[in-house]
Amino acid sequence: MTRSHRTRRPSTAGRALAAAAAALLALTLLGNGLGTAARWSDAAPLETRAVGTGSLGVVLEPARAALQHTDIDPATGALARGTTDLTGTALSALAPGDTVVVTTRAVLDVEGANLTATLTVDPGVPVGGAVVPRAELVPVLGAPPMDPGPAPSSWTVTAAHDGAAYDVTVAYEVSAAPSAQGTTVDPGPLTVSLLQN
Repeated sequence: MTRSHRTRRPSTAGRALAAAAAALLALTLLGNGLGTAARWSDAAPLETRAVGTGSLGVVLEPARAALQHTDIDPATGALARGTTDLTGTALSALAPGDTVVVTTRAVLDVEGANLTATLTVDPGVPVGGAVVPRAELVPVLGAPPMDPGPAPSSWTVTAAHDGAAYDVTVAYEVSAAPSAQGTTVDPGPLTVSLLQN
């Protein structure tokens, strides 16, 4: 007895389902290959604060000048030290030992994280001349002290000095050396500068 082998044919509904699955797979592959498939995305802004630059500056009050000198009392011949206000006047001649003292107040504007600068007082006279300058800086009203800077008459400034005031004094002393006699000194302007490091 021979058995007949019958191949089962898929039903019409089964064929339709298989065709739909194949079409869906083809569309999925085709969409991904050409980049036309939609993708989900999202964006959220990061909250930030405004950023501003700092500042560096120095404001000087009007300067005052005085002459410290030694006088001889004509009646007694005694020596007496005196001071004469020179603000707004010119000098004609100085004697050995006379000292011209110029003072001003500097207020610093140093705003910025990690900002450092050098404050320099330039007396405006040549080194080794007949007039010997000395610069001094004194904190006012609890201002923080300053460390010495890289050069003579200079100091290191940081953001801790912002808003602080300092009295700047420059004393110009006339040398008593014989070589200073009859010399002319032509000083440039006394300058206080603040330069970022």
